[in-house]
Amino acid sequence: MKSKANQPPAKSDLDAEALKCLPGVEDFLRAIGVKSNDSSFSALYQRVADFTKSGKDFSEHAPKRWEDPLIETLVRPNDSILDLGCGEGDLLARLSYQHDVVVQGVDRDGDAVIRCIERGMPVCHEDLERFLDALPDQCYTYAVLEQTLQTLHAPLKTLRQMLRVARWCVVSFPNFAHWSVRLAFSLGGRMPVTSSLPYAWHDTPNIHLCSITDFIDWTEEDNINIVKAWALVEGKVLDYVVGGENDYNITADQALFVIERKDFPYPN
Repeated sequence: MKSKANQPPAKSDLDAEALKCLPGVEDFLRAIGVKSNDSSFSALYQRVADFTKSGKDFSEHAPKRWEDPLIETLVRPNDSILDLGCGEGDLLARLSYQHDVVVQGVDRDGDAVIRCIERGMPVCHEDLERFLDALPDQCYTYAVLEQTLQTLHAPLKTLRQMLRVARWCVVSFPNFAHWSVRLAFSLGGRMPVTSSLPYAWHDTPNIHLCSITDFIDWTEEDNINIVKAWALVEGKVLDYVVGGENDYNITADQALFVIERKDFPYPN
């Protein structure tokens, strides 16, 4: 009779051992809601095994930006998502793997585009403002613009084009009215350098900075409906009720808005 030490390990142990060997697996599991390595590996094993057949690293699907998990809650099966300024395709990869959706990225950075292609993500190497001009009306469910609005030469034109080509638009940006920015101006008399605005005045890509209040003012002027909003305050993601009692225009480092044209009501 074989001793217990010579017997093959139980399947749950094999699963755990296999998962530990995969690069980035712990970050991936946390990203999809698993609390710890003790959590039902057997239930996740087939999903993990299927994914690893592609030879990809789990760590590339962990959320890189605070906005990504929020955007993920918005999408539904068969939605189409256009990511403008997609970078290396982090959001595209996350959405295409975990949801039954169609994704498309656009970026003008050649190295980022190559990385997207390496990851199997559909991407166009183009200036996003020119790319939008060529698209027909309402060809996507969502158009996403993460932390890019302030770098555009014509931000309002881009927002209007996004609302033309997509049912909903998702926009995030650093809040230029944060208290630390105000303090840097009032006491230091210099262009602020913060975690959300990390560049010096002479090398910043940010050419059209705005505050949360500025953005809300624009939506009112252009007859745009704010569907949902969140604020990043001291590292915490908070629901933002526009017109509510919390003045996140002072305390928020960044904000994320879901907007739509008022002639396209958001479904319940």
